[in-house]
Amino acid sequence: MMLMVSIILAPPVAADPTGVSLNAPERMDGDFSVTIEITSVADLDSGQFDLYFDPAAARVVSVDDGTIGGITIPIDNWAAVGENGIRILFNLPGIDGVSGSGSLATVHFETIMPGNCVMEMSDGLLVDTMAELIPASWDGVESVATETGTTTPVDADEPKTPGFGALFAICVLAAVIFAFRMGK
Repeated sequence: MMLMVSIILAPPVAADPTGVSLNAPERMDGDFSVTIEITSVADLDSGQFDLYFDPAAARVVSVDDGTIGGITIPIDNWAAVGENGIRILFNLPGIDGVSGSGSLATVHFETIMPGNCVMEMSDGLLVDTMAELIPASWDGVESVATETGTTTPVDADEPKTPGFGALFAICVLAAVIFAFRMGK
């Protein structure tokens, strides 16, 4: 009986969440690069994201492949999105995927007008080797992909329902009551 209660009371093991962030200089002056970094990803196969910037201040010169654990993350394509951004698509060959931390891409810019470097990512999407969406934090904003392929903040449109903590507490209470009744 105690084994059952101890199993129920064992804390859940949670993997580190996947995070994607921009590593950019504070100021634009001359040629500069922005690296899109990723941490704690598992079985990454492909994905995309948009990078927005002020086109009056900087111009994209090129986009280089990323690397995770020594494995190249090949850039499939990059193209303009509206007047002030680019969409970058990447896809690993085969079905092995890659896990770990590293970079998704490095974007090289040429400064048009020196000033503060203001950039933003959006519409990030990561896909694993089983064609499942990988939840991730994009520049500190936790998001999940929707059916349309865009990402939204986790709490944006979700109805308020009991979380894991509430369900865990109910299970523990049920186990204690069950154990108490079995002891009589």
